[in-house]
Amino acid sequence: MILERIHGPQDVQTLEPEELQQLADEVRQRLIEVVSQTGGHIGAGLGVVELTVALCAAFDSPRDKIVWDVGHQGYPWKILTGRNDRLHTLRQQGGLSGFLRRDESEHDQFGAGHAGTALSAALGMATARDLKGEDYEVLAIVGDDGDDLRPPV
Repeated sequence: MILERIHGPQDVQTLEPEELQQLADEVRQRLIEVVSQTGGHIGAGLGVVELTVALCAAFDSPRDKIVWDVGHQGYPWKILTGRNDRLHTLRQQGGLSGFLRRDESEHDQFGAGHAGTALSAALGMATARDLKGEDYEVLAIVGDDGDDLRPPV
C-alpha cells in the first residue's frame, strides 16, 4: 500500500506519476472506512481526493499556503499531511477535529469551517507575503460542503 508510506506532502512528491491514482484510491477507501465509523460529512472529502493528491504533489506545504474553504473537504488533506494514523479519532473527544485547525497541523493554514472564507484569508496571506517581500505560493481551495443543498420540503 502506498498510503502506508505517506507521512506528509513531501512523501507524495517522491511518487511516480502512475502511483498517484493508486494513492488517491487508497485515500478514498481510508476516508470511507473511517467516516463510516466516526460520522461526518463524507461527500465533500470524496469529491476532492484527486485534487488533494495533486496539491501535495505540486506544492510545498507548509511553505506554500494552501487555504481550504470547507473543513469537510479537508479530511483527505488530514490523511496526507501526517494525521492518517489518528484519523480514526476524527470528531471524537480528544481526537482530530472535524474541521481544519491551525493548532492541529502546520499544514492547516486557516481554521476552515464552512464555505466562503478561503478567498479573503488567502488574499490576506498573499498581501502579507508581498509586503514582506517573501516568495511562496498561496492557494484558495474554494468549495461547498453541500449543507445547504437540501431538496425543498
